[in-house]
Amino acid sequence: MLSEKLSIRAFKEDDARQVVRLHHESSERFEELEITEDFINSIAQRSDFKFFVAGDGEEVTGFIGLLFHVNVGRAEVGPICVNPLHRRRGIGTKLLDYTTNFLKQAGVKRIIAKVKLNNEEAIDFFKANGFVEEGHFKEYTVKGEDVVQLRRFI
Repeated sequence: MLSEKLSIRAFKEDDARQVVRLHHESSERFEELEITEDFINSIAQRSDFKFFVAGDGEEVTGFIGLLFHVNVGRAEVGPICVNPLHRRRGIGTKLLDYTTNFLKQAGVKRIIAKVKLNNEEAIDFFKANGFVEEGHFKEYTVKGEDVVQLRRFI
């Protein structure tokens, strides 16, 4: 069940520490990259990238990243992460819905997500939210892990 106080909002520079912490807590789900506050703040300033965060007051309980290209009507969501203590309460879906609404308003029609093949929970999450498997990439990550690409038209 979602907290009455939970809200989704645009990322602020002060959120970087909590985003990095959440990312590290779930690092096995993501590609092996050095994620720092400087890195998060740097990509958050790009015109083709957005972060949205879920929070209960000042605490960030989840986040979603979004790379989008309005001129071609496509976007890629990810990373998406929810604090392990708050999973299975609808926060990830709320983040994805918020992001989808942002993309619709921007004129984007197609969203993809790339997920490590062994991350069955994330694959199930995207499928439950209207995504379908579109393809597989062999040895896609730096560590040579396979990845599934899922897509959804909006």
